[in-house]
Amino acid sequence: MTSTSFWQAEFRAANIPYVTRNSLEGAQETDIAVVGAGITGVSAALWLARAGVDVRVLEARSVAAAASGRNGGFIANGTTESYAAATARHGRERARHMWAFSVANHAYAAQFAQELEEQGWHCGYQRNGSYKLAAYEGELELIIQSALLLNEDGWEVQVVQSGELPERLRKAYYGGAFYPSNGEIHPVRFVTGLAHLAEQAGALLYEESPVIAIATNADGVLLTTPKGTLRARKLILATNAWLPEIGKLLDADWLARCITPTRGQIIATEPIPERILPCPCSADQSYQYWRQLPDGLLIVGGWRNRSFETEFHTLDETPNNSVQQHLDNFVHETLDLPGTRIETRWAGIMGFTTDSLPLVGQLPGVENCFVCGGYTGHGNAFAINSAKLVSDLVMGKTNVDAELFDPGRFRER
Repeated sequence: MTSTSFWQAEFRAANIPYVTRNSLEGAQETDIAVVGAGITGVSAALWLARAGVDVRVLEARSVAAAASGRNGGFIANGTTESYAAATARHGRERARHMWAFSVANHAYAAQFAQELEEQGWHCGYQRNGSYKLAAYEGELELIIQSALLLNEDGWEVQVVQSGELPERLRKAYYGGAFYPSNGEIHPVRFVTGLAHLAEQAGALLYEESPVIAIATNADGVLLTTPKGTLRARKLILATNAWLPEIGKLLDADWLARCITPTRGQIIATEPIPERILPCPCSADQSYQYWRQLPDGLLIVGGWRNRSFETEFHTLDETPNNSVQQHLDNFVHETLDLPGTRIETRWAGIMGFTTDSLPLVGQLPGVENCFVCGGYTGHGNAFAINSAKLVSDLVMGKTNVDAELFDPGRFRER
């Protein structure tokens, strides 16, 4: 089951000139095949096409149909875990490396957003920073600790007291930190824009082309869809939460042990005349997040920690009341906007890994196959640079980040 996000509905209603993409038909060949046309897949196609590689993308539905078109539109540097938690788990040097990787990802996103703006393709990119807020006193300590560590490592973060927060948030949150480098996008406009850039560079994208079989040998791979086949020298799987499902076609059942499909739910309100939020916010270890668009509309998501039993191990993109009631309560009670109408409700499926880090690289045990996904809710922070990394690996290039998210760390367990 599914739903339609505010971003998807707005994009369709705007009557933006849209390229009609056919489904794969007949027997086709390419150098590199990519499965999945979310932010990872279209970014990989863009990097590869601009490098002169013949690349084709197979998408079961349409561009940005899944999580890439259903998220909150945040571009927040770093991992899902706080910097302090990442440092404790992975060590200071590795945590610093991962943060730098996401900073580079944001730079690429800004570059592509600028290219699109120059072509008249507006994707809502802004860089107004964001707040990370404490929902309880213990969280504030961790936020402050992370801010101090980041400052020591050369990244600007400012500790914020509760009295400095936007007025409607002061009673519910204990303060936090301001991250001035963070940004925001209209995710559907941005990802469809990336797809256009990839096509301008020579990539071919097929929609409504679900992969139903994959055969591999020393010479390459053969992908089968309901209406055709695509033979390629190498393959990139870029389906994020659906990686365990497509992994079954390659006998890579172990992917299901390290990637858990996890539902995220969001609402969009009617436009609010009052400018109540200067920038995006997250709280409660990022289980809560919200932002206000330029027209006043509020995007509010998260709260899945109030119903873990319904939100894990699911590919159902339908919202449910067990979480939606908490999103409503935030608007009507926490923000004290009782008369505000909720206009859109939707859900998307994220790929959560057991160590909160993505898998980027050669798929262990499968010739000529690479994997890129498992962002644990931070796809916008990692996907473009992860796509560059996997594209470099597919082309046989050296990349200094090659070992950072090696999928072999899970296969070896």
